[in-house]
Amino acid sequence: MDLQTTVPPAPQPIYSPTPIPVEQFVEGIRTLSEGLITKQKIYDYLVTYEIRPDDLEQFKQWLPDRHTRNKIFRNEMIEVMLICWPVGATTPLHTHNGQLGWMTMLEGKLVVENYRKLACDRPENQQVVGMDCLAGATHIEMEHVGTEVAVPTGPLNTVDKTQTIHRIVNPEPERAVSMHVYSRPIDSCVVFDLEGQRCYRRDLKYDNE
Repeated sequence: MDLQTTVPPAPQPIYSPTPIPVEQFVEGIRTLSEGLITKQKIYDYLVTYEIRPDDLEQFKQWLPDRHTRNKIFRNEMIEVMLICWPVGATTPLHTHNGQLGWMTMLEGKLVVENYRKLACDRPENQQVVGMDCLAGATHIEMEHVGTEVAVPTGPLNTVDKTQTIHRIVNPEPERAVSMHVYSRPIDSCVVFDLEGQRCYRRDLKYDNE
């Protein structure tokens, strides 16, 4: 599907994190995951520290036709992954199960389209314990609520319990790399096919396992 709105200009740099070894970065995330995880607490950590570029090379994997999800760290409360986006890569419109999520750009530029669900014909499948939805709808109404541009040192893109539906597009003629932190980790999400008017759960996996 085409972008729903004109892509806004790239944001100006607003932070400059200190590069640190991957082991040190992961230990900081692990320590934070042992306490109360809040949107602001992880945000503050990610604008203060980043994994040094040489340490990220071991996690990069590229495919010509889709993005790859590469695990850096995971425990019961939090996961950290590196995502590699080839030119033209686009995720389907999907949920995040009510997760808290943070995305930092390391290379290139991505566009994030945020949506809000207005209605579906399987309301009994929504708000299930441990996940946001069982899927199975055959009629879906969505509202496009905004578009964000993610660039290195620009504003972090986030998802939270009120904004969990989006898709991500690499519209640029160059590859992109982003790092994602999610709490809690999930192994499936709901994908919305607006043209086919259906939704379904999709299993998630890491490409480096």
